[in-house]
Amino acid sequence: MKAHLKNRSGSGIPLTVAVVLAVLILSCAFYEYLRLSIIASGVRDAVQSAIISVATENYSNVYPSLRQSYSGGYIRSSSGWAIQISSGDIYTRLMNTLGLVQQGNHYVKQTGGEVEYTISDLKVTIQNPTFAPTSTESIQQFTTHAVIHLEVPLSFGWGHLPSMKADLPIQAVYRPKFTK
Repeated sequence: MKAHLKNRSGSGIPLTVAVVLAVLILSCAFYEYLRLSIIASGVRDAVQSAIISVATENYSNVYPSLRQSYSGGYIRSSSGWAIQISSGDIYTRLMNTLGLVQQGNHYVKQTGGEVEYTISDLKVTIQNPTFAPTSTESIQQFTTHAVIHLEVPLSFGWGHLPSMKADLPIQAVYRPKFTK
């Protein structure tokens, strides 16, 4: 019996297998986190590029009032200054930039027949500063805010885990290249 207890060959194999499996699971979770971060960052950057384009397209509306020391989207009319801004077509830009396909209210990115991510519920708000503010401390800039809903199905968990869902806030501010 004593000789049988001293013979422990192979007793480290279960511990080695457990450590290797734990390292594999942790590395899979880490790589899934990186994948989700990269997708969210790419979508955020594409939406920001699209709303920067919208702010830039409003240049012809912003510049005349900028000459009067305000950075709002106004245009001179016969009765004074009138608000004139455009929110552009951001979804079309995103479809071209990210290769999205429209499915109902959602825009889907597919890779190899599988859904990589879905975006929806784009809300764009253009903050047009007041014309001729009473106080110079409260002067705002022409700003475009956007929030978009991103849903990414997880590849970790074999379909048993829910998708990552996040609302990504994005902002672009019109700043003239040369100021006083």
